[in-house]
Amino acid sequence: MIDVGEVTSAVVPFVSAAVGAYGTAVVQRVADQASDATVDGTIGVGRRVLARLFRSGRGAQIEGAVVDLAGSPADEDLAEIVRAQVRAALAQDPELAAEIARLLPARPGFTITKSNGVQVGENNTQTNHFGA
Repeated sequence: MIDVGEVTSAVVPFVSAAVGAYGTAVVQRVADQASDATVDGTIGVGRRVLARLFRSGRGAQIEGAVVDLAGSPADEDLAEIVRAQVRAALAQDPELAAEIARLLPARPGFTITKSNGVQVGENNTQTNHFGA
């Protein structure tokens, strides 16, 4: 089963990147299929995620929240509203949550050696061998 909270947390930075890149034209740019061919990386993922979310059962609410955030991208309250709308859409539709999770790039792991208890990031595994 998909963890809705985890997928939401993974999705929001991509959505925010698309909002930051497109500004108030975000809805139009997301709807423009041709723009997908010229965008890659974080913004491209955000555009594809938003395109799918806009077609969901909560598409209108998500679109409204994204437009509000595009008008004031530094407003943390508006960003939290986007997060809440995305989470609600994913919780409402488990198939959508799985589809959105598949759109996200795999998170690569990494190894830290000769460390004394430092862990960076999330979803990492750390093994320490003290006094070896």
